[in-house]
Amino acid sequence: MKLERLQIRNIRNLEEVMIPCDHGIHFIHGANAQGKTSILEAIHLLSNLRSFRDHQVENLLMTGRTTGQVRGMFRVGGTGEATLRVDLVKGAARFEKRAYINDKLSRSAQDYFGVKLNHSPIQFHAITLNPTSTDLIRGEPSLRRNYLNQVISSENPSYIEILKHYQKALDQKNALLKQESPFDPAFLEVLNSQLVKAGAEVIRERLGFLKRIQDPALRFLKNIAPRQTAVHLAYKQGEILQFTGHFELPSIQILMENLHQKLIEKGGLERLRKTSLVGPHRDDFLIKVGAEASGRDPDLVDVGSQGEIRSVLLALKLTELEEFERITGVQPVLLIDDFSSELDSTRRGFLLNYLEDSRLQIFVTSTDDLITDLGSKGKSIRMHQGRIEQDSL
Repeated sequence: MKLERLQIRNIRNLEEVMIPCDHGIHFIHGANAQGKTSILEAIHLLSNLRSFRDHQVENLLMTGRTTGQVRGMFRVGGTGEATLRVDLVKGAARFEKRAYINDKLSRSAQDYFGVKLNHSPIQFHAITLNPTSTDLIRGEPSLRRNYLNQVISSENPSYIEILKHYQKALDQKNALLKQESPFDPAFLEVLNSQLVKAGAEVIRERLGFLKRIQDPALRFLKNIAPRQTAVHLAYKQGEILQFTGHFELPSIQILMENLHQKLIEKGGLERLRKTSLVGPHRDDFLIKVGAEASGRDPDLVDVGSQGEIRSVLLALKLTELEEFERITGVQPVLLIDDFSSELDSTRRGFLLNYLEDSRLQIFVTSTDDLITDLGSKGKSIRMHQGRIEQDSL
C-alpha cells in the first residue's frame, strides 16, 4: 500500500505541509534544518507510532503548540480512499497519542498494528535507514533488543501481547526483590513461572527472526561489498553465546527448561542484588565476522571498519524489507535519511540501482538534489524553512 497524499501539521518545524506522493522515489533535499527529516519522521510515526530519532514522541510537537497531526491518504480499489491518522495532544495533565484508521480510534498500539496489517484495506508499513542506525551495531544491547522487538511486532502484532505479559511479570518480580520484608518466596515462584513461559516465547520469536534473515542478509552483503568477509548472527543469553550461525530453532519446552535452570542458578544473586538477572530483557544479538560461524569469531563492532559496518547495516535493512513483504504479503515503504552522508559512492550506486529496479515507494533526504547529481529518476521536493519550495517530476 502506497501513500497518495501526506498531510503534516505542527510536527517539528512543519506548520502545514501537504505532499502529493508518487509510487517511486521521492528525493527531499535542501539545506540542513529545513524540515527534510521531519517529513520522514512523520511517515514513520504514521506507520510505527514512534519517532526514529527521539524516544519522547511528545518532542515531535512544534514548539509552543499543543496539538499536531499526521494524516496519510491511500487509494483503495481504484476509486476509493482510506486514511491513517495520528494526533498528538498535549493537555494540562498529560500527553496523548491517538491513532485512527478511517477515523476510527484504535484502542492500543497492538490494535492499530493488527487492524492496519490484517483487517484493513490500508496495509501500510515504513522501514527507516538513518544516521543513527549504526547504533544498532555499535550501541548498547538494549538498542538491539528494541530492534528485534519492533521488527517482530511489525510482522506479528500478537508479539506485543507476549512482551506485555513478560514485562508485567518482570516489573512485579523486581518490585518484590526490592522489598526488605516481608518477602514472599511463593509469590516469587509464581512470577518466575510466568517469566519462564513468556520469556521462552520471546526468545523463540527472536531466534526465529535471526534464523530467517541470516542467509538473505549474507546475500545482500555479497552484492553490496563483494570483498567483505562474511558475517553471521548470534544470540547471547547473559554471558553465554547460546546460538550462532545456522542454528537449529529450539522448542519452547527446551527454552523454558533452560530459563528455569538459569533462574535457579541465579536466584541467590538476584536476591542479593535486588533485581532480575535472567531472561530476554538481558539478552543480546551479535554480528560475528568470519566464515566459521562459531563463537570464536570476532564481533563486527570490534574489527569492522565504518564502511564495513554500514554495509552490514544496509544488508540488514534490505533484508528487513524483503522479509516483511514475504511474511505479511505487504510491501513496505522505505525511508532513507541523510543519504549523502550515510553511504560512500559505491554503496550509494548499489542502493540507487536496487531501489530504481524495485517496486518500492521510497522517500530519501539529502542536502543534494540526487536527481540532478546522480541522474536518477523520481520526484524532487525542495524544502526551505519548513515549507515545500519546489515540487516537480
